[in-house]
Amino acid sequence: MAPPSSTFRQVDEKHVPVEVKCMAWNPKIDLIALSNNQGEVYLHRLSWQRVWTLEPHSEASQVISLAWRPDGQVLGVGYSTGWVLLIDVENADVLHSFTTQSQVICMKWSADEALDMEVDGALPCYIDQSAKYLPKLPPLNKSFVRPSGSSRHNEDSPEDAKKLKEQSRLNILVVGCENCTVHLLAYGIYPVALLNLEKYPAVKQGKLVLANVSRDFHLLSVMVRSGHSDGRELFLHIFDIALLCTHHREIQIFAGKYGQISALIAYLDSTITAMTEAWEDILLEMDSKLAKFAEDKAKLGTGSVSDDFLQLLMFGTCSDELNQFLLYELTEKGLKKLGHSLETSYSNVQKLVLKHLQAVSQALTYHLGDVAGMSEWKERFGSLGLTPESVQEALCSVGSFQLKATELQQVIDNSMKKFKAFFRWLYVVILRLSDETPMADINKVTQQDLAFVAEFLKESFNEEDQVPPPSPSSPQRNVLGRESEVAAEHVNTGFHLERVGQYLKATSLHFPPDTSTNPWAKYLSENTYLCKHKLHFPHHTDKSLLQEHMDLKNVIENVFAQPAIVIGKTMTLSHTR
Repeated sequence: MAPPSSTFRQVDEKHVPVEVKCMAWNPKIDLIALSNNQGEVYLHRLSWQRVWTLEPHSEASQVISLAWRPDGQVLGVGYSTGWVLLIDVENADVLHSFTTQSQVICMKWSADEALDMEVDGALPCYIDQSAKYLPKLPPLNKSFVRPSGSSRHNEDSPEDAKKLKEQSRLNILVVGCENCTVHLLAYGIYPVALLNLEKYPAVKQGKLVLANVSRDFHLLSVMVRSGHSDGRELFLHIFDIALLCTHHREIQIFAGKYGQISALIAYLDSTITAMTEAWEDILLEMDSKLAKFAEDKAKLGTGSVSDDFLQLLMFGTCSDELNQFLLYELTEKGLKKLGHSLETSYSNVQKLVLKHLQAVSQALTYHLGDVAGMSEWKERFGSLGLTPESVQEALCSVGSFQLKATELQQVIDNSMKKFKAFFRWLYVVILRLSDETPMADINKVTQQDLAFVAEFLKESFNEEDQVPPPSPSSPQRNVLGRESEVAAEHVNTGFHLERVGQYLKATSLHFPPDTSTNPWAKYLSENTYLCKHKLHFPHHTDKSLLQEHMDLKNVIENVFAQPAIVIGKTMTLSHTR
């Protein structure tokens, strides 16, 4: 009887037009991922039908390594530039991205199949019930541009944009880099440890070749090629990461919470971007025209612009200069266009504040409340470096952001009332100056309308109240990181008709709202001890919405950075082979 054959047999052969650099079979589905020397990634079925193509991440970037998440739903792609992208198997969407600051050498994704989630049938220490208590986030308009490097949002479930909902067991993505560092990331998104081989004198220095964790997450194996002699010597270094093993359940919970919060932060980024795009700087054109009008009046020595408008409002008499300005510079058609654009822009921003900002802020508060509860359980989460103080700071930052969003909503409401009254009054004036009869419905002006116009003129036509232009070393930037296109001469005109746009810039408010008559602010000033209570959210009157947004992201990152620092410090070199 002939012994069974143990040789490989070629089943098929496929030809590709470009040299293949990496390949990785999907562990669950009949799919294979390929990368070529042009930096592209292809996904094929076993029949060789192409599912999708991922374009190069950047110019001259090469794919160095591919790794599938154990459930086969996410593909990790490591680049020569140090970037790692997590790709949705369904449609090639970038679910998450991060940089290691050094060329990726290897990647390996491992699951904890050898570990029991709960011991002896004990009740789980945490059950996520956010879907039960939180309303679904409204989908964002697809036309809105996302910030660079952020993930797309699933139209049905933006809360699960990282695709972690079905993950019942912890898995770790291990990324080895050219600078002899090894990154460990729970679910591929949450950094749980960073190993720097150069900090261990007993480690043979050389080029990192492979890195992986054991199935029980107790040991980290790192293979290094010697940098001496002919470089043929390989050394295997074993590191003990017992804290990751003993607290794998806590890390799984924490990583899942990080995924939810990071998805909400990405949604918040997209909402702020949408608000920036919805806001139009059309009023800057009117500011510019008014500045030129004021300059001409100054040369002629015929008073100020505000005097002319107040004289027109109070006595109905129009100076020759203002008459020329209204009829030939501003014009009836231009005023109509300005009013329509302004109302559309403000309405769009207002909808985003009411529907999206409020919803995502509420969700962030809920999830951070969960994290606050974890921080109080010191036996399980305290040893990972999670502290109630850092979580409380994050909760206060979310509260401050919500207060600023509410303040912006009030500014929009007040501005729209005053603009409508001012533009309607000015439109009637232009028609009368043109010897036309205004329609009855717009000709009627109430005492309240006149009060709105007078207040608008007082706030916006102060030619002595000028905003200092931004310094050359720190240009104004919006949420997309691009420099503001507003010219310095537009900023320094002394006419400031528009008050919403300042909230969408990364600079302090030039015209913060007056809170002197606010009863709550007055009450706090008389009872300062209340400001120290943890349920009091500070209101930063001079900060813009964008500044509050950046502060919020920073403090949340600080909360989730602690476990990686603690686990990294406890890693010890066990032995070398």
